[in-house]
Amino acid sequence: MNQLRIFWSNVQYLLCLAAVIGVLVYLVMHGNTPAVSIPADADREAAVRVVGAKRIAIASDSPLAKRLHVSKVETAEVSTPLVTVTGMVAACLHPGNGECEDYWQFHSPDLLTAYTDWQMAVDEVAFLEEQLVAIEELTEIQIEAAQKRVEQLQRLVAIGTEAGRDLTEAQAELLQAQIEGRKDLHEAQADLRLARRMETMLLRQLEQEGLEPALLTSAEGDMDIIIAEVPESWGGKIAVGQSCEARFLSLPGQKFTGRVHAIVPVLSAERRSLRVLLSIFDCDMTLRPGMFAEIGIGTDSRSALLAPAEAVIHTGRSDYVLVQEDESTWRVVEVTVGESWNGTVEILAGLQEGELVAGRGAILLKSSIMKSL
Repeated sequence: MNQLRIFWSNVQYLLCLAAVIGVLVYLVMHGNTPAVSIPADADREAAVRVVGAKRIAIASDSPLAKRLHVSKVETAEVSTPLVTVTGMVAACLHPGNGECEDYWQFHSPDLLTAYTDWQMAVDEVAFLEEQLVAIEELTEIQIEAAQKRVEQLQRLVAIGTEAGRDLTEAQAELLQAQIEGRKDLHEAQADLRLARRMETMLLRQLEQEGLEPALLTSAEGDMDIIIAEVPESWGGKIAVGQSCEARFLSLPGQKFTGRVHAIVPVLSAERRSLRVLLSIFDCDMTLRPGMFAEIGIGTDSRSALLAPAEAVIHTGRSDYVLVQEDESTWRVVEVTVGESWNGTVEILAGLQEGELVAGRGAILLKSSIMKSL
């Protein structure tokens, strides 16, 4: 019985060994089948040559050339944003009832304090300006009256009807009126300068917080102010008067329109960004100070130059595309790009309508583009 068991064990071992040998033979016989792959680096370098400053040549019969998709730069009417940034509702203007004026609500107590202090400083300056005008008028009237009395007494003294002592007293009164008038004017002007300096300081504090006082004082209706943080490098794309669209995280499906009202002259040192003030009209009073939003700036309908998004190669701090000069020669062109959508990107500078650019597959030439630069 033991011998039979040993026999069957040997048979199973031999069968397993034969199966393994058969699999190895199959792999050896079928392992040389060619596979489809992206051209190797060596083949790619052989097909691409740098032929000058910002120029490369691609062999037209190479596999790499066949992988490039050539597209034409075309112009189309678009209304998509030039830039898309994040922002926050900084202030909301709410209408007052019949007894009180419209009033602002702010997203932070510091901003409310700065705005209130600035309003008080504006009122103080207005009062002191009126006070200065009144003091000037009073001083002028007092000096003029004293001057007329002196002139009258001089005539009377000359004909002998008045004593010289009265004339001397009148001259002293005139001099005293001039001295006191100059003193009052100096004090009023000093108070006004101090108040104006305080107003300017508080105005700068408001701007530092991201708000423009002129917008706060000229706003009408149910208007909200949104502060958007725009990267410094995108500052050239933003202009006062551009239309914008805001979508809020807490209000899905709703879109609010408005315009760029001002670009705050203070640059955020921490974020290296510009603060842009947007005026958004919220007739239903849906928005609240502190709400976050995604904002598309520059949504006015415009004629835009479009190129495939795959055509743009980013290297360093710049963007480049390959423009076809002939069948095998390509020119490396630096471009300024805007927002992208539906597989295309807006070209703000660098290309002209009708030029042919390398689209899909252009990324394979990034190393050659860097060499040509």
